[in-house]
Amino acid sequence: MDYPGIILGTFIDRPNRFVAHVVIQGEKTTVHVKNTGRTNILVAGRTVALAPAANPKRKTRFDLVAVQTPKGWINIDSQAPNAVVGEGLRDNQIKLPGLAEITLVRPETTFQQARFDFFGSSGQQPFFLEVKGVTLWHHDVAAFPDAPTLRGLKHVEELITAVGQGYHGYLLFLVQIPDIRVVTIAREMQPALVAAIAQAQTAGVHVLAYGTRVTPGTMTLSQPIPFDVQAPFSMAAALAEAQK
Repeated sequence: MDYPGIILGTFIDRPNRFVAHVVIQGEKTTVHVKNTGRTNILVAGRTVALAPAANPKRKTRFDLVAVQTPKGWINIDSQAPNAVVGEGLRDNQIKLPGLAEITLVRPETTFQQARFDFFGSSGQQPFFLEVKGVTLWHHDVAAFPDAPTLRGLKHVEELITAVGQGYHGYLLFLVQIPDIRVVTIAREMQPALVAAIAQAQTAGVHVLAYGTRVTPGTMTLSQPIPFDVQAPFSMAAALAEAQK
């Protein structure tokens, strides 16, 4: 993921899910936030990366795409994980367990009642893959989700169904945070997701995670990171760390 023309600003506040106020070269400016979730790293005074809007006539001239934290630069663009994973699949940088070389990758494909991020195949073996971006952490453990997600739960259930019908199924967590040792589920936030993922793994759904390298203007694929649904994680400690 490459953002041309990046400039830096200072975050002030976020009056709603869609916009934030930042200071750019001494001037208070309203910008679009490319993440409508409960991103908890937007703290007053932090440096943020701003990408010029593709449409120069748009009301907000910049998109807020990354935040500098004590942990390092973290990308919060909710569209970026799919772009990075899509490129990784097409280049065969992402290795999917049980498959050889990936020969076909197609985004946004419907299966029954779900719409998965990717459909693909390796030879004659088809697969579905769903991507979840991760921006929540405590020390060297990252966790998903940072808010309850019925959509995410449904995707896990549909992956189980797909595997039962002969597809390979993959749930991939893309970690947008540096220096992470393991990825888990924020069980305090959504206990049902822990149970669903454990069931999915038993059914043959592969759950994996990859790291990224983030700068103000880029996010690129890094190395695989272990996923452990049982890894200890404290939501309260994570929220406190994000605000430091």
